[in-house]
Amino acid sequence: MKFKFLILFLLSVGILQAKVRVFTIGDSTMADYDTVKYSGDKEQRGWCQLFPELLTKDVILKNAARNGRSSKSFYYEVWKTLRNELKPGDYVFIQFGHNDEKNNGLDTNENDTTTSARGTAPWSEYQRFLSMYVKDVRERGAIPVLFTPVTRRYFKDGHLTQKALHNLSTNAADDSTLNYVAAMKHVAREFSVPLIDLTASTKRLVESYGPEKSKAILYIKADDTHLKIEGAREFAKLAAVELKSKGILSQYIVLK
Repeated sequence: MKFKFLILFLLSVGILQAKVRVFTIGDSTMADYDTVKYSGDKEQRGWCQLFPELLTKDVILKNAARNGRSSKSFYYEVWKTLRNELKPGDYVFIQFGHNDEKNNGLDTNENDTTTSARGTAPWSEYQRFLSMYVKDVRERGAIPVLFTPVTRRYFKDGHLTQKALHNLSTNAADDSTLNYVAAMKHVAREFSVPLIDLTASTKRLVESYGPEKSKAILYIKADDTHLKIEGAREFAKLAAVELKSKGILSQYIVLK
């Protein structure tokens, strides 16, 4: 009898100590960077690298985001193996878009998995790969969450351009033909996936800083896409606020 109670006690302790696992997949704006190599003039971080600052110790975050990956290239290079690690109840944060634009909004050969063939068209291969991630995650009992891509720092007349917001169309702003954000939102509606609109929230933040201040505080010196430590921290906070507002991991998020 004592042995039985011991087993039940150990099982209960194991349940209480179980960690919530969050996998983050995407590109260089999310990825981890060596904190020694990428410091000083080369300072650079991904927002998911700073996201654990806002989580309780009950969460394990595995940041699997990789530099230069699109929804297509990540699927073949990383995801086919990574998906086997998923367990029921895990969360998977999915953000792609920056490198999907590499072919000017056109699909590249589906069977070409080289780094030079990363591009996807927003309403074609981009949506197809996003849907595949969602289906794969759910097949393993895990929970997908879509994140629209963070903004680039491309200003015109004090506002971010359409291209900064991942709309490659040169026509009217409401033209969704080459709009990656609109395409992702459609996938979210079609499959009833929670969506965090980081494009919208980072747009508001970056425009509030303006062209010069946003460069000085948020973006690295080398380009207008990648983030400094403070930029990554601020973007992570925006993600945390919206997750909490939608009741996703809200009990594990600590806003500072």
